[in-house]
Amino acid sequence: MIWLLMVIHLNLTSVPIQVQHGEILEVFQNERECNIKHAEFFNEAKRKNQPIPPYFNLGCVPLKR
Repeated sequence: MIWLLMVIHLNLTSVPIQVQHGEILEVFQNERECNIKHAEFFNEAKRKNQPIPPYFNLGCVPLKR
């Protein structure tokens, strides 16, 4: 199965909350590789003391064919 590392920017000012922007950052052959990259992203942000805004969502999503 193919896994997508996706970022979603939400519009938190609308009711209901809406997706403002979505983008596939990388494609992986398995969930493990995607989860490693996901963790690396947040670890790097923490190391650089970069805050993650509340509207930012990053996750691994399986591509179902």
